[in-house]
Formats: sequence, structure tokens, C-alpha cells
Amino acid sequence: EVTSLSRRGQNPRPEDPLLQRVRWLSGDARIEEVVTPLVASSDAVVHAIGLLFDADSGLGNLNLVVSGSGSLPEETSSYDEVTRRTAFNAINALRAAPRGGDENGGSSEPRAVVFVSAAEAGWPDVDLGPTVEKNLAPEWLKRYLAAKRAVEVELVAAAETGVLRPVIYRPSLIWSWSKLDVLPAIPIFNLASAMGVPFVDRTVRVGTLARAILSGLADGGVRGVQRVGEMEALARRRTS
Repeated sequence: EVTSLSRRGQNPRPEDPLLQRVRWLSGDARIEEVVTPLVASSDAVVHAIGLLFDADSGLGNLNLVVSGSGSLPEETSSYDEVTRRTAFNAINALRAAPRGGDENGGSSEPRAVVFVSAAEAGWPDVDLGPTVEKNLAPEWLKRYLAAKRAVEVELVAAAETGVLRPVIYRPSLIWSWSKLDVLPAIPIFNLASAMGVPFVDRTVRVGTLARAILSGLADGGVRGVQRVGEMEALARRRTS
């Protein structure tokens, strides 16, 4: 059984027979008491909570365009609250609870935790990345990446104690044919990546990311950072 926790708690496509099998819950993942019981009873966790423009960016209304759900941030919706705090709640729940699906807590296999990060979170590790971030990135983007990186660091730390198996996906621009407003940016990203610009990754379709996540959950050998090449390879496993 798959459980989805979101602010709305609504099935986006009620006519879809697969989505009808999902348990849709409305709740605030920033509240530890909401997250803990769900994580305790789960075999794996997928964290895909986030927003591109938080309340402090001054660009919050642009989420109507770039957000798949078309949601707007609340006044308290900072990157730290929406990304870092919600992920930390899940990680801390894993630390406190026995492995989901095993009443005796006897399994030695750590539960998978999938975190949808961002390609730009890896800028410190690529040529020119640190320079671009320091000199060209706007302040909101720096805070956005700081929250993503904080979660990545915490996942690695928890993994070292055997609490979880971290699978960190770092997509660049995520797109689908249903979001026509972002399509003009796709060739720009893809061309820059093809030309070898080291701090730009090619774009990823949302379906590719979804299939890659499923493969990462199913394969206990998948762990750590997955960039676009790894995501595409994992996605192909679900179609072959």
C-alpha cells in the first residue's frame, strides 16, 4: 500500500485506477507528530516535498507557473521549513522507530529513503560550480540549495549508523508535456549540457524520475547520489 501525505491530500487524477489504490492523506509534514506514525509503519520513504520560490524570495507567485500543483507558499513557507524540516522529521522518525513491516524489528535491512534534491546541489563538486553559485546565484537560490544540502548531509549521517539507505536524486529541470510553460527552457538546459557546460545537467521528464525512484526503492544496492545518467539508467529498468 502506498500512502501520500500532502497539504491537500487529494488524488490529482481520480479516474486513474492505479492512483485509486493510493491512500491520500492531508497533513502538514512540518509537524513531527504527523510524520512519525506514518514513517513508523512504512517500508520506505519518498520525500518529494519542496518549492522553488519560498515566501522570503519575493517570487512566491511564480509557483503558480513552475509548481506542478500550482500551490502558493504560506508566509512561514521557507526552504528551511518546507524542505529541511520535513525531511528531518522523516529521518528522525526512522531513528526512533523499528523497521516498518516487521513487528519484531528483526530485519537487518535498512529502509530506503528517497530524497528528490537538485542537480545544482552538486555545484561544489563540479568545475565552475562554486564560482557560479558565489557570484551569479541569487540569494533565494543559495538558500534553496542550502536546504537541499542539509538534508543530503543528514541522510548520509543517518546511513552511517545503519538507520536507512539513502537514495538521493539530483534532477535539473523536471518537465512534462502537461506543463507547457516550462518547455521553452528545455532546449537551453539540454544544449548547455551537450556542449559540456559542467554546471548544467540536461533536463529530466517527470515520468523518468518516477520510474527511477521505483527502481531505486526496489534495488537494495542503489544508494547515494543519482545524477541524470544514473536516473535514466534506473528508469530503463522499469520499461525493459
